Amino acid sequence: MTAEDDESRERPNEGAPDARDLLRHALVNDDDPRFPWWLPLPGVVLATLWAGWRAVSVGAAGAEAGAGLDTFLGTLLWPGAGIFILTCVATWAGWQLEID
Repeated sequence: MTAEDDESRERPNEGAPDARDLLRHALVNDDDPRFPWWLPLPGVVLATLWAGWRAVSVGAAGAEAGAGLDTFLGTLLWPGAGIFILTCVATWAGWQLEID
């Protein structure tokens, strides 16, 4: 048993990167902007489509006049805000981690 064997047993993963290093290197890239201008667009589109679908479905059910607009605006506030935020986070993570 040599001193070199003892050191390698104490630090078995010294040369291998850990999860923190992998994430840091994946997220840090000075060539790309951190928050591009188009990043909120998927969230806006999905939230608007969801609110539009809800408004059309209420209108198709034979509700009173104006109920579609109320439903559209109410759905745009909630869960539209949640859809927007979650989609922006997922889009940002995909952009930063370059998930293909």
